[in-house]
Amino acid sequence: MLYDYLDRPVKTGELTREHAAPSLTGVRTIWNDTVASGLTPQRLAALLMAAGDGDHHAYLTLAEEMEERDLHYAAELSKRKLAVSRLPITVESATDSPRDKELADAVRTLVKRGGFRALLKDSLDAIGKGFSVVEIMWRTGDQWRPQLYKWRDPRFFQFDQATRSEIRLRDELDAFNGLALAPYKFITHIHHGKSGIPIRGGIARLAAWAYLCKGYGVKDWLAFAEVFGMPLRLGKYGPSAKDDEIAILKMAVANLGTDAAAVFPESMQVELIEAGNKGGSSDFFKTLATYLDDQVSKGILGQTASSSGTPGRLGDDKLQAEVRDDIRDDDAEALEETINRDLVRPFIDLNFGPQDQYPEIQLRAVPPEDVKALVEAVEKLVPLGLKVEQSVLRDKLGLPDPDPNAKPEDLLRPQSAPQPEPAPQEETNNRGRTPAALNRSQVGQARTPDTLLAATAMAAADGSDMVAAVYRLLEDSASLEEASARLIDIYERVPVSPSAAALGRAMLQAEMSGRAEILDEADDD
Repeated sequence: MLYDYLDRPVKTGELTREHAAPSLTGVRTIWNDTVASGLTPQRLAALLMAAGDGDHHAYLTLAEEMEERDLHYAAELSKRKLAVSRLPITVESATDSPRDKELADAVRTLVKRGGFRALLKDSLDAIGKGFSVVEIMWRTGDQWRPQLYKWRDPRFFQFDQATRSEIRLRDELDAFNGLALAPYKFITHIHHGKSGIPIRGGIARLAAWAYLCKGYGVKDWLAFAEVFGMPLRLGKYGPSAKDDEIAILKMAVANLGTDAAAVFPESMQVELIEAGNKGGSSDFFKTLATYLDDQVSKGILGQTASSSGTPGRLGDDKLQAEVRDDIRDDDAEALEETINRDLVRPFIDLNFGPQDQYPEIQLRAVPPEDVKALVEAVEKLVPLGLKVEQSVLRDKLGLPDPDPNAKPEDLLRPQSAPQPEPAPQEETNNRGRTPAALNRSQVGQARTPDTLLAATAMAAADGSDMVAAVYRLLEDSASLEEASARLIDIYERVPVSPSAAALGRAMLQAEMSGRAEILDEADDD
């Protein structure tokens, strides 16, 4: 029997059944009344209070309508969601053991399947409404895997009566308390915009009053434009005008406002009176709407520079970017926790059994790397003993892992140290050396430090087992004499790498070159 993170038993037979499907009637109906139309301060205060007391149906309806009716609110909220949903997705294994790497590979396959990005966006609906719920439609076969992720209307759920924090499914079987969510079936994401019960932490609650005030301001602005946006049409008639003539004049004035054409008697006249300079009154409505939009931007994005330019800058560009990155990273970390808890763990448990540690999905922004500085640092530090994983360096440079079946000649590798040409076999003199091989012209190349330096760099960069064994011996030895006595054991146990062999040859060549030079100087004397 499987158990979820709350020690609730998992019934695998329930995983393929749809639990939170909508219906035409009942408590999960698809029909909902509008709330935004005719919204008043009294009504808004009442629905916000009711949401905090457990009845959040009207509040969630208003939150959805705000995204549909207010362009600015919808745009700013979309920025917040897309900043997280478009982050690179990586999967980290719990350890470097083969088993944990196998689990991580399985989760990587899960992430690459269609619908995962949409799952992230649907889960981020919690930013506006306080919480979101996505139902997992599992399928079985060679393994358990999600066939579909279905976003569920948050109005289909309620919170428990005691703590107002446990999400429960609305159902006719228990209309008052609701039903507990089936384990491994739902991904429930709660936005911690503030401490307290989840329904009070959504951005929609924060922006609702600005939405209401802006609605009143825009209505008054439209009424102002209707009265003062067009010139006043004034019709004049004389004292002897008859009723039918007056009616003709009224019709003429009305037609001027629609068709800009009219016919009236010659004895009558129509005067167009301009509204005058009403710019100050018009600017008031614009200033009010702009102010309210700026407050919404601050509540959602923490700044206004990305929506209205420099007036909302918080210091310089660096500080502005830090505010944006802090909000994005916090949203990403919260979503990571939800996905790892409600999707990764069920997927691993169903297919591989419960684990002590689980692989993790991470949403991380990749900071721009100074490739030149990175390569220079590695080039200098590795010869000094710094150990760097190849996979980490490849990830930072954006290089893929090499093909395991690639031919050696198709892969980049360190350039080998130049090999000295063998000396020709000739007769030796009475001192046991070959004059043609040991004169200055022949041994000059061997005496140069380039060969020795190249071999030394190659051996240091190689990071061979021999060098590592020597380091361990020196650390474990209490004295130089003990290290010297144990040094011979290393040569018997550790194979010599190609770079170490090249270093040995270069050192021998340098030594022979020095001996030859001393002998030549002795002959000259």
